Formats: sequence, C-alpha cells, structure tokens
Amino acid sequence: MGQNRWVSYIYRYRNNIRCENAGFIKVQKISNKNADLARVQIGMKLFKTQDCKCMAYLIYGKNQGKYLTDIYFKREEKDTLMKRVEIPWDNPVGDGYSIEEYDGILFVCDDGEILTGMWQEYDIDVSDVRFQKQNENDSTNTEKPTIEEELETAYTEAESMDYMQVCRDMLETYPRLPLFIDSELTECVKIVPHDIGKLAMGNWKLGVNSFLSHGYHHYRYLMLGKVRIDDKERYVIGVPGVFTNKERYMANMFGFSVFVPVRKTKVLTGNFGYWISEVSSV
Repeated sequence: MGQNRWVSYIYRYRNNIRCENAGFIKVQKISNKNADLARVQIGMKLFKTQDCKCMAYLIYGKNQGKYLTDIYFKREEKDTLMKRVEIPWDNPVGDGYSIEEYDGILFVCDDGEILTGMWQEYDIDVSDVRFQKQNENDSTNTEKPTIEEELETAYTEAESMDYMQVCRDMLETYPRLPLFIDSELTECVKIVPHDIGKLAMGNWKLGVNSFLSHGYHHYRYLMLGKVRIDDKERYVIGVPGVFTNKERYMANMFGFSVFVPVRKTKVLTGNFGYWISEVSSV
C-alpha cells in the first residue's frame, strides 16, 4: 500500500460470489502528538426486515479475521448508515500488524449476509475465513471516545478546508466537459463513481445511489463542477441525462432535484443536462 489514505467499495456475497455494491470504506492516517491513528470510516446501505447486528473483521493472510467493531442496522432503515472507528495505525487490534498489512474488512451480519471491502486485490473465499472470537481482543478494540472528543473539532475544520481544495484540484486536472456561454455551469469535468471517495464523507452515500449508478452506466461518466445558483457558485456532482417528467420523478426520489441544462432554454423537456447534488464539505 504505502499510502496514508485509500478508499475501497463494499460488495455483497452470494454463494461465495461477489455481487453488487453496498457501501464503501475509507482509511485515513491521522497524526497527533501521541501516535498515528487510522480513521476507518464505513458507509453501508443494507435493507433489513428486522433489527440486525453486523460484525466487522480485519482480514489478513487471505483467511484470517480479527474482530474490529459492530455495526447495528434498524428494521427497514433506508439511509446509508455511517460508522467511524479510530484505531492505532501501527497496531490496530494489538497483534503487531499495521493497518496497511491487513487486506480489507469482512462483514458478517447475524442474518447470514456476508460482505467485504478489500484494499488488497485478490479473490477472497469468504467461506474459508476463520474468525477470532470477539472476547479475544475486546481489550484492544480501540474505538476511543476520549480521543474523538479531543480531536473532533480540529478534524472537522481541517477536513472542510481540505476537501474543498480537493474539488478545486479535480476541476484543474480532470478531463474537461464542454461549456456553453449561456449555461449556469461555470466549470465542469468528467469523474467516475470511484472519485466520490476522494471527497468528504458526507458525499459517500452517493456511491450506493441507484439513480447515480444508472446514469453512470448509461453515459459512462459523471460530472463534477461549479454551478451558479442564486448568484452564488456552488460545487456540485451531476448525473448526465435528458429532461423528461419520468426522469424528474426518479431524480427527485434519489436526491437530485435540480436539473441544469447545458444550454440556456425556456423548455427543459428533451434537453440534455445534469441532475445535480451539492457537494458536502464534511
């Protein structure tokens, strides 16, 4: 790995075969005066008919699982559930391995569902994983509220500035999309769903947004840009599409309620443009 930050997608498994996307994992190195921490942020969207617990295990050696944390889903929960754990970078569960030496995270729900988010590239056999019992390392499970309380404000402020800079950097370096003189769009570039993981955590739920996925698979790109709304420029993520009443209904359902045509027009129907969602800075 040799990185201080990376993003991996979470996938469901059925009959030991990897299937559809169900979330994302972001690992980021955070330094303070005492030690380097790994901030592990998890976003998952699972629809459960009953309350459900999901146990997360760090995977190493292709078939060994070390208990990390629990994630709880409420009955029929519809929103993406976010979970954050901060653990020592060099020794996250007290076994001497650094976070970089693990291969990913495996999730086992108490209803039998299995998912993985791997940052090392290999096909894991989920049926062969051996799990360490939870009570074997409860004392080293270091989700520490005291550290979060001390650093939360500083992290939030730093991330807000950092991620707006990420947007600016992407607009300067990514492939540009055509602009028209009379468009409300002032800058726009091509991105793919994986790029959303480079933005702040509040945007990650778009990684499991069905409307966004549908638009990307149809056009093979998404848009990151700046749009002028109420005389103010805002960073937005856009899903390309043609305006129809049916498309507007679907876009509204999934949080893309504003349509920006690429050319100024009095009649939206039949025109190409982008269904947009404002970029979150946190």
